[in-house]
Amino acid sequence: MELRDWILDDLDLVHTRITNQVLGIIPAERWHEQVDGGGSTIVTVLWHLSRHVDVGLNVVLRGADELLGDWAARLSDRDVSGGPGLAEAGDTEVVDTLDPRAVAGYWDALMTGAREWAAGADLSVLDSVPDSAAGLARAGVPRDSYPWLYNMWDAKPGSFYLRWETIGHGITHLGEMVSIRNRMGLSPF
Repeated sequence: MELRDWILDDLDLVHTRITNQVLGIIPAERWHEQVDGGGSTIVTVLWHLSRHVDVGLNVVLRGADELLGDWAARLSDRDVSGGPGLAEAGDTEVVDTLDPRAVAGYWDALMTGAREWAAGADLSVLDSVPDSAAGLARAGVPRDSYPWLYNMWDAKPGSFYLRWETIGHGITHLGEMVSIRNRMGLSPF
């Protein structure tokens, strides 16, 4: 198997599994629901994943603009730019205002765009070491509020932003969302 085919298959896996096994089963009206009286919600996790793909893959690795600018007004009436969504803990002041269907649309557009980029990208960029601090700053992520992210992304090769931030991180949180789905009593199995 060629490396590009492997990458495309993994991007498809993350995208379709989350779309079909979580978003396609749980009614959007329940995506803000905290199961068992606490923990993450589907919107929190999907927003978090989306922000990492947008900032990590699009801004840091590709040097492109965030897709968020095209989606912000549909997502919330609050300012959703910069850091909200990047931390594991949900920023309830923003998350509680997010339109679930818009978050799903943002996620879909990001993953579709990631696949389109990977289909034709010069994969040597995966060996580069992008200036993550400059990318985070360009995305409006304040260093003083997110020092852990600046540190975590510092000096990482380009492959990190595809392999972890887009694919591995998505698979990890897919498991979390499947657990939420199952605790809602919506397991299809």
